[in-house]
Amino acid sequence: MTEATDIEIYIASTSTDALKSWLAEQLDEVEPAKRQPGMPKNAVAMTGYWHGQSFSILVLERVVGRFTSLWLNSSDLPWSDDAACARAASEQFNQETRIAAGGWTESDDPDAWVQIMPDGTETAINWKTGQV
Repeated sequence: MTEATDIEIYIASTSTDALKSWLAEQLDEVEPAKRQPGMPKNAVAMTGYWHGQSFSILVLERVVGRFTSLWLNSSDLPWSDDAACARAASEQFNQETRIAAGGWTESDDPDAWVQIMPDGTETAINWKTGQV
């Protein structure tokens, strides 16, 4: 398995404050970051620290319907990849999480996702249709 260079997950019905609290428990430290020009109004930037390294964190509430996006820009994190982070978040918040089924290259289907449920069920879905 190739280690992720960053992590991006989508969590249903979860607030920025709840994510901040959870990340503060999982990482060495989390602090607010300066808001960059052009950031969407629903975006919250943070700086995370893990094993002496700092990295960017971006949270966007309700980025797609009821889903909040969490992006961690580091390859050195408590989770090995998107799926591991999504499983932990799903369990913590008792909410559905989603991750891209493939990578982020142009040849990948942008609507192919993996739905991870709090009970551990993982299903390949089409984000647009919600169908398996």
